[in-house]
Amino acid sequence: MTLDDVRQWLEKDGWSVDVISEVTIRSRFRGAGRVFPLFVYREPLFITFAVIPFARLPEDPDGADELMKRLLKLNREINMAKFSIDEDGDVVLSVEYRIENLDLSEVRDAIDVLTFYTEKHHAEVQSLSEEY
Repeated sequence: MTLDDVRQWLEKDGWSVDVISEVTIRSRFRGAGRVFPLFVYREPLFITFAVIPFARLPEDPDGADELMKRLLKLNREINMAKFSIDEDGDVVLSVEYRIENLDLSEVRDAIDVLTFYTEKHHAEVQSLSEEY
């Protein structure tokens, strides 16, 4: 599986795709009242589909703590996807698959999961991000 295969599959399904580097492509989707960036990263063994930024980690330690606790709880409740925080303080929603045997149905599943959980949880996560 190559990143170019994923790009072609996304474009065939009507997604506009920008090639960022040899290992990264970017697209976008509309959901939860705004447009969200969708990044796809290919690593040696995995491919990651991610909404970055989903929200920002509050600078206030109490607010950051509250948001991180909620993200941990959501991680226990949701299937296939996970929330994390990157080194820039962005909240990330991602789905990761092993490259071997990756097929079109899993690419579509990843996109469906990300758009579904974005629609379902963005308002709450964003409000926790802005509270402090």
